[in-house]
Amino acid sequence: MKRREFIAAAVATALFAGPARASDPITFHFYGAEDCPPCMAFKRNNLADVQALGKQHGFNVEENVIPRTRDVPDVGVYGDRDPILRMAAPQLELVYPPIFFVSQGGEILSVHGHDWSAALREARRLAGLT
Repeated sequence: MKRREFIAAAVATALFAGPARASDPITFHFYGAEDCPPCMAFKRNNLADVQALGKQHGFNVEENVIPRTRDVPDVGVYGDRDPILRMAAPQLELVYPPIFFVSQGGEILSVHGHDWSAALREARRLAGLT
């Protein structure tokens, strides 16, 4: 699947998403692959800290990892968490992992590509506002 098809799937998914409510939790998303060295480095070195901060500051942390990077463009590869990734896709410079973004109630609030620390800062900031 090419980038254009990936984005088309994202647009179709976005049409079915409703607006976020203030009562919906903020969610930090991590999408990766087992054969992606930066993904596994984040998982090994930082994920537990991000999860602890999520509990402390009141936001959710979702980890979504598949076996192979080459499968990321395939619609449905991340199972029931695939649609929200497709919604974030149009804002991504690269559609390959690691991918980090923040959502609330099925609405994408900010997309940070490979920059997990920026996504974490935004999740903390938004969780403080809700």
